[in-house]
Amino acid sequence: MINEKTFNKIFNAVLLIGMTACVTVACVFNLQKPDARVALTLLSAVGAMMGVVSVVLSANGNLLTFVFGLIDVLIYSYTLLDQNVPMTLALHVLYFLPMEFIGFFSWKKKGGTAKKPVKARRLSAKGWLNTAALFVMVYGAVLALAWLVARWQGDVVWARMAFDSAVTTANIVALVLMTKAYMDQWYLWTLVNITSIVLWIIVLHSGEGSGYTVVQLLKYIFYLLNGLNAIRIWLKLSAEAQPGEAE
Repeated sequence: MINEKTFNKIFNAVLLIGMTACVTVACVFNLQKPDARVALTLLSAVGAMMGVVSVVLSANGNLLTFVFGLIDVLIYSYTLLDQNVPMTLALHVLYFLPMEFIGFFSWKKKGGTAKKPVKARRLSAKGWLNTAALFVMVYGAVLALAWLVARWQGDVVWARMAFDSAVTTANIVALVLMTKAYMDQWYLWTLVNITSIVLWIIVLHSGEGSGYTVVQLLKYIFYLLNGLNAIRIWLKLSAEAQPGEAE
């Protein structure tokens, strides 16, 4: 029987090799199109690979996740700028970017090396209540901001705004839990990954996206697979820890 350490190595290798193969095929296919944007497609592919490496390291409690995550955020932000998605762009530049630095130094105090995974924690009942309260407050603020932007653009669609705001809020709260090394972050990341897959499928189906849309879709599919494995790993990492409370 394969032990856990060997399983994780095989699983991580499959993710990285699979993502590399999918991205390569997607790039080759998209670069054949007459209107292909070579530089942007290749840049998006690199960003997608950095993102997958980042989440694989995160699943294994390695603080280098924030180094590769920083590269991914920078590239993805440029992609969003080209895609003209101001709210999501603002989320990445004003929140995700600085949180990569905050998370790095926070994990550094708790371990997070290849030989010693980060010391994980789990939310207590009170911690879950605090997290839920944080989610509601952030959601209200994000939804209000989305409404102002939509009203200014003359395109107020409540269903879409509610959905987009919920995804944005899940990203924000999950990253807070991640920087504090809470295992429970992975439940929110699973929600984020599933909704992101749906969003990119919609973009792809509508024909609004460019060649790198397929790359982004593939990235979130691998994120989801990695996140499901991360739940298993972090449950073990946090098994001996005393329940902590969200701050």
